[in-house]
Amino acid sequence: MKTKITSHFFIALLVLAVSGQAHAKLAGKNVVLVHGFISDDLGSQPNTSEQQANSIDYWRDFWNARAEGHLAWSSAQRVTGGIKDSIRSQIQAFEQNGLCAQGCVFVTHSTGDLVLRDALRRLGQWGIDTSRFRVLAVLDLAGAGGGTGLADLAVNTANSNVPLSGLVRDIGGLALGIDFTESNLGVLNDLRVSAARNIATQNNVYPRLRFVGAGTLFAGITKLFIEGSDDSVVPMHSACGARFRDDDDSCSNSVRVNGQLRSADGPSSLYFNHFPIIMGESVDHEEARNDRRPGGQLTTVVNNRTFGGIRVDFSTRTGRKWWSWFTDVREVRDGTRQGFSRTIFNTLNN
Repeated sequence: MKTKITSHFFIALLVLAVSGQAHAKLAGKNVVLVHGFISDDLGSQPNTSEQQANSIDYWRDFWNARAEGHLAWSSAQRVTGGIKDSIRSQIQAFEQNGLCAQGCVFVTHSTGDLVLRDALRRLGQWGIDTSRFRVLAVLDLAGAGGGTGLADLAVNTANSNVPLSGLVRDIGGLALGIDFTESNLGVLNDLRVSAARNIATQNNVYPRLRFVGAGTLFAGITKLFIEGSDDSVVPMHSACGARFRDDDDSCSNSVRVNGQLRSADGPSSLYFNHFPIIMGESVDHEEARNDRRPGGQLTTVVNNRTFGGIRVDFSTRTGRKWWSWFTDVREVRDGTRQGFSRTIFNTLNN
């Protein structure tokens, strides 16, 4: 075990050094990555160096080569407990070394949305000098800040005495390498919809740009347990940044997830400073962060605006399609020719 930890640590240092030498930036600003839920953490209880190595592995497919730093954390911990303490020490280090003194763009995926939301509310409490640690904007890919019904399912199953739940617990425990009880589910407890929506819900001074999918994973089985439309892991109300949980099927009341410019069941209101930017009908939870091309077109919700010095200006075209029944459809140009993250990066990197 000691050998494995040491090798991971040096791999982490090497990758970070290489990315730093490459001057990987977005619109001339340093990028910091905040990963999502890592199920292996529940059984392995990773230490600090392993968390850093896991974060690098998490983002290896696209974003690592375009980032200057990581905020790593363990999914075996809780957002307002061990995760908070780990993130605080890393932000303090960034403040001291000046990584974000000229402003950083943060990129989160899934649970990273909730983790960073809590952390950014604590900067004053931690005594962070925001002139040395400047957050320009946050790009939330498939953000789970509003929780997910899958976490509710996991915790409810862990607490249930129904015989079938016992079988599910045994299978889940075997898969995750843990005793499947609530106390061992770590951050999944915070991802329950009601729990997530009670963490750091005050107004956020940093622009949160939301990038959302509604694609299918796991043969669509998980969609049975999630409210409204979803990317097979996170519901639309969460990914869009909706202030209230609901069975939303779009981030807008006037644009559907497939780009049709017609009425949709969008959020009644959004969290302050949360802006849905892109939706992809066929983008699943994992495609939001990797470089696989989505199976369908992308559409815009908020476009042609600047947030924290980051210009959002996706090139779009609007026209009628054979399948749209004479309704105009708005598409992102070249949205099907490259991965979701690559489309985002190439557009914002100007």
